[in-house]
Amino acid sequence: MKNRFAFLVLCCVLSCTALVGFSQSGRRGAKSPSVPVPTTEEKQPEKKPEENLAKVPLFVGASRNDAFMGIPFTMYDAVLESCSQRLDDSTALMVQPITKGFSRSEAVERAKAETEGYVVWLHLRGDDLGSTYATNLDGVFIEYVVFEHTTAKVKASGNCYQGAYRKGGVVMGSPSSGSNRAVVENRLRAAAEDAGDRILKALHFGVMQGPQ
Repeated sequence: MKNRFAFLVLCCVLSCTALVGFSQSGRRGAKSPSVPVPTTEEKQPEKKPEENLAKVPLFVGASRNDAFMGIPFTMYDAVLESCSQRLDDSTALMVQPITKGFSRSEAVERAKAETEGYVVWLHLRGDDLGSTYATNLDGVFIEYVVFEHTTAKVKASGNCYQGAYRKGGVVMGSPSSGSNRAVVENRLRAAAEDAGDRILKALHFGVMQGPQ
């Protein structure tokens, strides 16, 4: 009897020990739930607007056929450059300067050959068409004409003078006589910018930058 009782007690002790060990090993083997790692969102590259999209072509040229009047070629170049730069301030236009001599008849022919846009003709002249201006360049002013494509219809025209400035909506001031070429060229550059402003206003094109 004693041996059987001892055997039963030993079996109970072994069984309890096995159960405790199994439960502890189960707790040690349990894994904690994984935490998701946040992923960074990929930035999409910004789309750039297409250049020259729906821009209106505008050809700009200056006459040199009257060079015998004593007006230096450099003044034609200065006027063409300044007027073209002013017109190019509008984001609605694609300005294309014509660097060679450009007569009025050539401007008309170019406008008729185009299917869209405009042609700007710039001309340096003075009030006295029968004399030269080599000794008095102060009297030279800019004549501008804008021709419409296909029909060559005049859409805008006018004159811009040296040294003129606006005060209260009134054009005031006049250049002094006998100025040197550098002074006259600078005044004509300013007059060419004024011509560009007038052309933009006449054609109803906005300006994004540059002086108003």
